[in-house]
Amino acid sequence: MRLIKEMKKEEELSLIKRINNGDVDLFNKFVVEHSPRVLSVVRGVLCNREDAEEIAQDVFVKAYFSLKNFRGDCSFSTWLYRIAYNMAISKVRQKRVSFIQIDNLSIPDERISSAENAREQENMERQLCMVLDEISPSDRFMIISFYINQRSITEIAEITSMSESNVKVRLHRIKKRMGTILKEKMEVSYG
Repeated sequence: MRLIKEMKKEEELSLIKRINNGDVDLFNKFVVEHSPRVLSVVRGVLCNREDAEEIAQDVFVKAYFSLKNFRGDCSFSTWLYRIAYNMAISKVRQKRVSFIQIDNLSIPDERISSAENAREQENMERQLCMVLDEISPSDRFMIISFYINQRSITEIAEITSMSESNVKVRLHRIKKRMGTILKEKMEVSYG
């Protein structure tokens, strides 16, 4: 089966119709194909692997039972990622707890030796965690999606149901705010 995002709308709608008619195996292929990205979307909001894995599973259950409502206005993947994003935001609202955990964040710097690079990377990760912890989950999702997961403005706009210009403005404002937060934290640490 070729990648669903490469399919034409007609092909995608045809496959979805087959799933709605009971082809569970085909839906399982959708799950396998989209699981990594759904988990990435959810982790971009939750930043907790265990919660993210649980919500990602719930996303596919909800998608399966909501598939009959899929109209094809956007691609299946965008529709699915929007469900993932909304469910993750709902989870954050339920918990009312803000925390951050970053795994495997790589910030390479070839000018520094390996040991110094490891210490510098750890320091940068710590600073990034402090800053990301200060912003809202939806802002954190946008920053992680754009700068770490390298999603396009268009894709972020579709997932968050915002206009592309709004996403650009929000990213700019979030980046500026993160710079201010980092500067304040550095002044407290070294001032």
